[in-house]
Amino acid sequence: MDTGYPTSRPTSAISDETAGQSRPFPPEAKDIPWIDIHQHTGTLGWEQHEKMDASGAHAVVMIAASYFQVPYRPIAAEDWRFLWDQSLQRAAEISRNHFFDVHLAVGLHFGARIEGTDELLRQLPAYCALDEVVAIGETGIDPVQSVSEWPLAEQQAVLEAQMHVARDQGLPVVLHTPVNRTDAPPESSVPAQFGRTVEPKFEYGGAPETEPQFDDMTTAKRKAVRMDVEAADETGLAHEQVIIDHGTPDVADYVLDETGCYLSFSLVRHGESNTPEDIASVIAEHGSDRIMVDSDLLAGLYADDAALTMRRMTLDLLRLGVDPDDVRNVVYENPKTVLGLD
Repeated sequence: MDTGYPTSRPTSAISDETAGQSRPFPPEAKDIPWIDIHQHTGTLGWEQHEKMDASGAHAVVMIAASYFQVPYRPIAAEDWRFLWDQSLQRAAEISRNHFFDVHLAVGLHFGARIEGTDELLRQLPAYCALDEVVAIGETGIDPVQSVSEWPLAEQQAVLEAQMHVARDQGLPVVLHTPVNRTDAPPESSVPAQFGRTVEPKFEYGGAPETEPQFDDMTTAKRKAVRMDVEAADETGLAHEQVIIDHGTPDVADYVLDETGCYLSFSLVRHGESNTPEDIASVIAEHGSDRIMVDSDLLAGLYADDAALTMRRMTLDLLRLGVDPDDVRNVVYENPKTVLGLD
């Protein structure tokens, strides 16, 4: 076999098939910046923020309040509003000390019942008018709560009230969607990305959960997504302002073919997994115009190198042969567009 190389014997790296070939993507593709539309930035420490600096973070959206941050059940409105206020301060501190911008999503999450939501909803427009706030969320119908049940009809009313604010203020809504459940326990880690896994440091939860309000929890995500989209239609919220988060391939056809909403895949969400191959397949079938990825990072739940997950997904999609322009859309251009960032 003549490879054109002056080696005495051929090697596996030099063959007629590979001689003279270059990588299928340009070197500059590795420099694609990224925007993470969903993470709990304020819970992360300096080292995680620095890893995001080093791996190309342009901006992140910090969820201003999450039920696992409040030690009381049921949660009082003043507890929830305290987290909104604290997040304003944390976002400014992190932005000042790092090379990415921290924006906020403010909203009411249905993972645990909040008492006094009327007061929070009255205050929500004033928070949404702040320059720091670029989205409402995370919110979205959830059939299971921590400790005390939040009936679906009440959730729908609170969700629609938030969507009215989003419509009036021109903000997108980040919609949490539930995990499909079977009798088997959820997976304890996210999938390998070219041989890498990100293991949770402890079992998520701790507080008892209510009985599911859906009869069939094996299709919980699809049912919740449809209810969320129906709420958007009821309030007149444009689909272009709706981000269906914690996406999985089983809801991709509905979201991307039957709605005009964005679909975002959370990369290190506990109990749910999306491989680079999964996301590459959805891009191949549906195009990249309304697809995004996010980390859903939370301190303590994942190993420190989970802060690199957005960069790793960017590189993994390139290695799988996804066009660099499509990769850039998914990790940067689409988030920038839907969030209205410069």
